[in-house]
Amino acid sequence: MDAKQLAGVVRQAFPGRNPLATAGDRVEGVVLVVVVVVALLALPVAAAVGSDFYAAQLAQSASEQQTRQQVVAVLLEDTPPVSGVVDPDGPVVSASVRATWRGPDGVPREGLVRAAHGRKAGGILPIWVDRGGDPAEPPLTTAGAVVEAAGLAALLWAGVSAAMAVLYLAVRFVHKRMRMRRWAVEWERIASGWTAR
Repeated sequence: MDAKQLAGVVRQAFPGRNPLATAGDRVEGVVLVVVVVVALLALPVAAAVGSDFYAAQLAQSASEQQTRQQVVAVLLEDTPPVSGVVDPDGPVVSASVRATWRGPDGVPREGLVRAAHGRKAGGILPIWVDRGGDPAEPPLTTAGAVVEAAGLAALLWAGVSAAMAVLYLAVRFVHKRMRMRRWAVEWERIASGWTAR
C-alpha cells in the first residue's frame, strides 16, 4: 500500500469537516476503525490462547511419552492388495491386519494393527502401544505441539479478522445501496424538471 492509498483509507475513516461526507460515510469510517482495532487486539488474544493450548499440548506430550512405547509387531497375515489407482505422492494406503507383539510387561499380545498394503505375513512392523499393551497412536511430539498451537492461534486470529472484514464489507455494501437509492430518487426528481422544458 503506497502513501496515496493510505491517505485515501485515512480520509475514508475520518471524513472530518468534508461537506460532502454523509452520516453513512461517518458510520462507515467508525466501523473501519473498529474493525482495524479489533483485528489488532485479536493478535495478543490469539497468541495467549495459542500459548495456553501449547502448554496443555506439552503436558499431553509428556504424558504420552511416558505411557507409550514402540514395539515390534510380526504380521500374521498378508495385507490385502490395493484396489484401484493409487497416487504415488498421496497418503500411504493401509489396512488392518492381525499381528502379534510383546507388551511392555513382556507378555505376548495379538490383535489388529494398521499396515501398508502389500506387506506379507511374517514381516515386522514397528507399532506404538500403551501401558496395557494395546496399539495406540504415536505420542505427540514437542514439534507437533508447537505446530498445533501455532495453527490454533493463527486460525483464531484469521477467524476474528475475517469476521471483522465481513462486517465492514456488509456495512459498506448497505451504505452504498442506500446512497445509490438516494441518488436515483434525486436524479428522478431533477430529470423530471429537465424533461419538462
